[in-house]
Amino acid sequence: MKRTTFPYKSLWAGPACLALATVSVHAADISFTPPAGGGFVVKGPGNTERLRVQDSGEVRVPSLSGTANTNANVLCFDGPTGRLGQCAPGVTTGATGATGATGATGPAGLTGATGATGPAGATGATGSAGPTGATGSAGATGATGPAGTPGAQGTAGLTGATGATGSVGPAGATGATGPQGPAGSNAITVNIRPATGTGTADSCAVTSCCNAGEKVIGGGYEGASGAGGIEADGVYVAANRPVEGGACAAGVQGWSVRLLNSYRVPALTTACSAYAICTQ
Repeated sequence: MKRTTFPYKSLWAGPACLALATVSVHAADISFTPPAGGGFVVKGPGNTERLRVQDSGEVRVPSLSGTANTNANVLCFDGPTGRLGQCAPGVTTGATGATGATGATGPAGLTGATGATGPAGATGATGSAGPTGATGSAGATGATGPAGTPGAQGTAGLTGATGATGSVGPAGATGATGPQGPAGSNAITVNIRPATGTGTADSCAVTSCCNAGEKVIGGGYEGASGAGGIEADGVYVAANRPVEGGACAAGVQGWSVRLLNSYRVPALTTACSAYAICTQ
């Protein structure tokens, strides 16, 4: 027996198919021959097609595709007779056969009449606008105050007279020639006066002073950043100049230096020294 699976999605479709397949042929059977390309159609309410038997022998139950499957049984048919019935126990589902040709599309149903349009509702009355308030009167403009009287211009002062040029005094008498001093020397005594300052992580400043009576004729400095290697000389010169007084005594000359540490790391201390070049 050849077997085809049909899920029972309609309560009437199964019994109807079985009734068509199991009725014995008698002389009193009702015969219906559809036209070529047509078929025998059973319709339900709303002109819905329930069952179709094509002239080719194809049987369709269109409503099965839109209903829930509430029956786990399968439907089989006998190949020689075309009889439909419940599958024998133990029969398993066979391979799905090839999809049959699509049947001809039935005629479209008539379009129902359009219902009458209901009457439009009445438009509500428009409310009246409230009265406009009266405009207030403009305030009076204040009077302009009188202009002040200009002050009198002062008189220009008199130009003073140019004083007379004084007469040239007589030439003084030539003084007596003083005694000749000791023989001079071309030697110049130069002294280098060093001084060392106490620095911080940011900077270091120090002033080297000459002795009283000496003149500063030059100077220099030396400093270190506190870092090691080539970074030891990583300082900036903020001041390197001669001074008088200040850190030295009044009227005493010297040389002042101020260096800035380019690293500014708290663990590093800037060191600096100033050298004043002094002479008599």
